[in-house]
Amino acid sequence: MNPTQLSEYVSIFLALFFLAVAAISDMETREVSDKVWLGFGPIGLALTVYRTYTDPSLLILTAVSIGFSILVAFGLVFFGLSGGADAKALMCLGLTLPLAPSVITPVLGYSHPFFPIVILVTGYICSFSVAIWMLGNNITKLIRLKSQMFEGLEHERVWKKALAMITGFPTELGKLQSTFYLYPMEKVVEDERGARRTLQVYSVADVDRQEVLSEFTESLGKVGSPTRVWVTPGLPMLVFILFALVITLTVGDLVFGGIFLLLKH
Repeated sequence: MNPTQLSEYVSIFLALFFLAVAAISDMETREVSDKVWLGFGPIGLALTVYRTYTDPSLLILTAVSIGFSILVAFGLVFFGLSGGADAKALMCLGLTLPLAPSVITPVLGYSHPFFPIVILVTGYICSFSVAIWMLGNNITKLIRLKSQMFEGLEHERVWKKALAMITGFPTELGKLQSTFYLYPMEKVVEDERGARRTLQVYSVADVDRQEVLSEFTESLGKVGSPTRVWVTPGLPMLVFILFALVITLTVGDLVFGGIFLLLKH
C-alpha cells in the first residue's frame, strides 16, 4: 500500500467517524455542534491536498468536485431545501472525498467521479423510506378513522391531502408540543370567509421551531382550539447521509448507475 492509498483509507475512516458523530447528534437533538465540522473539514482538506500533490493529474477533477459540492450546499440552504448542518456535511465530504475512492471497489462501481454528489442523492433516496412508512401508517389510520382523519380540514384540495399522507401524520396537540422533532403542518388563515385551518405541505429547513409552534398554538384559538392536528417530522438527514456513504462504499452508485444504464438502452 502506497502513501496515497493510505490517505484514501484515512479519508474514508475520517468521513465515517465524523458523520457518525454528527448523525447521533442529529438524531438526538436535530442539532450538530460546529466543532464537528471544524475538525472534519480541515483534516479532510489536508488529506486531499496531499493526494493531489502526489498525483497532480487529479487536481482539475478534485477542484471541480469541491467547487460543485460547495455550490450545491449553498444552493440547498438558499432555497430552504436543507438545514445548515446538512450543507456543512456536504462541504466537508467535498473537501475530504471529492472523488470516488480508488482503494475500494463496490459491487456496482461508480458511474461518475464526483463522490459527494452521489452521497447526497443517495441520502435523499434513503430518506424517502420515511415517506413510505408514513403513507402506510396513514392509510391504516384512514381506514380506521375515515372522515375524522382530516377533521377540520375537509375543505382542503385532494392533492394537498395526498401530499400530507406522505409528509406527515395527525397527532394530539400535546404530542406536537412535547416532541422536539415535530413541526406543525398546518396554519390558520383569515379571509372574508373567516378563520380556518389549512394544510401547509411545504416547509423551509432550519426554521425556529419554538417560534413556529408558539404562533401556531396561539392561532388555534381562532378555530375552536382543536386538540388533534397534522404534523411533520424534522428528519435527521445526517443519518441518511451516513447510510448513503456506507451503501455507496459497499454497493456502489445506485442512482446515477441506474440512470446511465437506462440511457444505454
